[in-house]
Amino acid sequence: MNKRTILIALAAGLLLVGGGLLLYVRQTLQFAPLPTYDTTLVSGRPDGAGCITPTGPAGIAIELIDLGQDRVYLASGSNPISEAEWDETSVRFPLMKNSKRYLLFDATCLYRSPGRPADCQGDDCLAYVEELGHTWFVMNDLAGQGCYPDAAGCNGDVVDPGYVSLTTIDKCQELTFSGPLIYELVDDLGNRYVMHATDDGRPDVAGVALPAGWQLSEVAISQPLTIQPRGAGHCYYNILRDANVQSYHQYVFAEDTFSPQRFSQP
Repeated sequence: MNKRTILIALAAGLLLVGGGLLLYVRQTLQFAPLPTYDTTLVSGRPDGAGCITPTGPAGIAIELIDLGQDRVYLASGSNPISEAEWDETSVRFPLMKNSKRYLLFDATCLYRSPGRPADCQGDDCLAYVEELGHTWFVMNDLAGQGCYPDAAGCNGDVVDPGYVSLTTIDKCQELTFSGPLIYELVDDLGNRYVMHATDDGRPDVAGVALPAGWQLSEVAISQPLTIQPRGAGHCYYNILRDANVQSYHQYVFAEDTFSPQRFSQP
């Protein structure tokens, strides 16, 4: 085999490897289509189940996304990463940093990691991993992602003005908003979403560009609002994100079945 033939073979091999790597990256970045599920079935916390109290910074959620596993990890456990170290930390694919979340709810109960049996007890309900030299609670699976009104306005965790992204997560968690005020988003079909986090701790009601027919307002509540996941055999939540990096949990459904047809896959 002459030198020219060897070089051609090496180049072909590099192209093959590079093409395979590119395909792997593209497949890893592609979320599954949004699931269809029964919204009337509440997947609430079983009687006697314990609550997992995050051990990270108070009022702040530091989250690491594992795109290879379609999972989200929460800084917690015996050795959670500090906020200062997180700000200085870079991660490599397939890991991705979620934007730092300043939480708006007042109480939470994480009662099971994904994949754990529904009748688990105590520590058997908890799963942890080690990444970046720290411990992380296995918080939820990413079940699917979509964009509205079309796919053009969503790119990862970046959402363009006039769009919202929707991610269905499988997350066994109870959330309570004590009030007296919540920030409620209502879409053009009457579905309702409560804002649970921002990137700076300051909700922006007037300055966010939403899809046509959607409205965001400050709402007074006379008693605490507790929300729970839905779906048979799962702990599904629909999570919206707007162009101002404000995130919402859906808690009122206009239909008995969540159907993802109106959301385009980005």
